[in-house]
Amino acid sequence: MNTEMAERPAIQEFLFGDALLHTRFSCAIDLLGRLIMANPGALTAAALAEASGQPVRNVRSLLANLQAFGLVHPDTRQKDAWYCSVNSGSLTLADVFRSVAAVKPESSAPRKLASQDAAHAAARIGVDLLLMQATMAINQVVLQHLQSFDLGKLKAVSTRDTYRVPASRTRAYVAEPL
Repeated sequence: MNTEMAERPAIQEFLFGDALLHTRFSCAIDLLGRLIMANPGALTAAALAEASGQPVRNVRSLLANLQAFGLVHPDTRQKDAWYCSVNSGSLTLADVFRSVAAVKPESSAPRKLASQDAAHAAARIGVDLLLMQATMAINQVVLQHLQSFDLGKLKAVSTRDTYRVPASRTRAYVAEPL
C-alpha cells in the first residue's frame, strides 16, 4: 500500500467541478463510514489512514475539519483516537460536504503580469465573478441533493441480515402449441 499517494475514489467522475474537493469529500465519507461502523468504539488516525490508504497527515487534517463541524470528536481515553459523535441517521452527505468545502487549499498569491492592461484585468474580473456565481449555484443544487442521503444507510447495507437478494422464481417450461 502506497502511503505517499492518496487512494483514488472508485468513481472517477467528480462532483463540484473540482477533483481535489471531490477527493477530500469521498475520503471524509470513507473516514466517517469507518468511524460509524466502529461505534461505540473509537479508531486511531493511524488505523484510519492504513484502512483507507491515505497518508496520516491527510487523515488528521480531514478529522480536524470534521471536528470543527461537530461530526467527530477525539477520544479522551486513547491518544489520537476519534469517534463519530452524531447519530448516523441524522448525518447527511451535505454535512460532510460543508465540513470539507469550508477549508480552502492554500494557494500562492496571484501574480500580475506586467503586460496585462486594464481592459484585460476588467475582463478577467468579470469572468472570475461569473465562474464564481455559477460554481456557487451548482454547489447549492448539489448540496440540496446531498441532504437526502444519510450515513445511516452505510451501517444498514454492511450488515448481512439487512440486505438480502430475493430468490428468483423460475417457472416450469411450457411447450408452445404447434
